[in-house]
Amino acid sequence: MKSIVYAVLILFIAHSVLNAGNLASVNFLGFSDDGKFAAFEQYWIQDGSGFPEAEIIIISTCDNSVVESYKTSWSEEMMYVDGVELYYENSSNPAREIVQQSARSLLDSLDISPVNQGIHCISHPLTDTGVEEEYASFVPWASSRMWSRPEYNLSIINHEVMPDSPPEWLSMFETPVLLELIITDSNGDEVMHLIDDSPISGYEYVSSYRIRDVYVFNDAVAIILNAIEPGFEGQDFVFRMVTGVIEGMD
Repeated sequence: MKSIVYAVLILFIAHSVLNAGNLASVNFLGFSDDGKFAAFEQYWIQDGSGFPEAEIIIISTCDNSVVESYKTSWSEEMMYVDGVELYYENSSNPAREIVQQSARSLLDSLDISPVNQGIHCISHPLTDTGVEEEYASFVPWASSRMWSRPEYNLSIINHEVMPDSPPEWLSMFETPVLLELIITDSNGDEVMHLIDDSPISGYEYVSSYRIRDVYVFNDAVAIILNAIEPGFEGQDFVFRMVTGVIEGMD
């Protein structure tokens, strides 16, 4: 009996540290007019509870730092109307509307808009099984099929690193990773390099990253990654966005 209670407790603790549900959806919200900021949203139905949740994160492109993040605080009471339990899907996620309203003032003040989406250079959703997960090449223009500027090569590396004091439940899941991301030009010269020196808040227990989307606006780049982390009812699929400036881009 004690072993069953312990197992249930472990699963509950694992569930409590999650920042997303079974399968999140993502939407790139664009860059600012000057390319100094970028934002994205993700929203999900939390596995186990069925609560709709969402977040918007605004990032400074020059140093990949989080300017602000908005998340819902959903309660069990909101899941009922006249005593009848509601069932939400990502396509009708009310948490998304709440977060969008909360973030609207700052997004507007920074001039972040889908109009400034830039060039959507890469799109590899999980259903795209014919691509390499950790490597992609792209060009930052769409006006001609003739190459008039350098091709860029994007690589990510998943470095397995176990935390110094991992929670007991983590032993049931794969080893967490730290992300390293490198962009080189057509000459093989490194034009952007980002590496996690320590676990990133909200992504401490991610076990794998995969290239999803690349957006380029002038010399600023926003890269959306698929991320796999421990979940209540199996693996959770969430998203992380990293940003930077590509050196030497005209």
